[in-house]
Amino acid sequence: MSYEDVVKKVGDLAYYYELVYHGCSQCVLKAIQDSLNVGDNLTFKAATAFAGGIARAGEECGALMGGIMAISVVYGRDRLEESIVSSGYLKAMELSVKLYEEFKKEFGSVKCSDIQKKLFGRSFNLRSEEDRKKFAEAGAYGPSGCAQVVKKGAMLAAKIILENLK
Repeated sequence: MSYEDVVKKVGDLAYYYELVYHGCSQCVLKAIQDSLNVGDNLTFKAATAFAGGIARAGEECGALMGGIMAISVVYGRDRLEESIVSSGYLKAMELSVKLYEEFKKEFGSVKCSDIQKKLFGRSFNLRSEEDRKKFAEAGAYGPSGCAQVVKKGAMLAAKIILENLK
């Protein structure tokens, strides 16, 4: 499978996972895990509460967080050692900064609430059951909602991971 095909597969899978299961951070991470055969179920489980901008707070987008987790799974340090000498720590940071900047360029922000405003014309308090219903009614779980952000975030992360495997 070509590089482009793998990146497309990651994006399509992330999009599908978000449409069916929701949970942006896990959907990005799982699409990369399944497509690149990296990580494990505990890593997937650890991504749970990053959705909704970290515990539904509207802060950093869960799709970005899932991508950073995927980069860290592939390139991060695997034991405690001083960060200034850890090649894994330094590489994961370098690539995560790249993803952060590319994501911000793509969406104009890394904040879930800002991305919501861009997509839906307003932000929602995802900690409120009433606002979560309005979020769903606005199309958040539809084909042009968060699934698009998840797809693009997963593809950006996959590109960075694959480009650095060479």
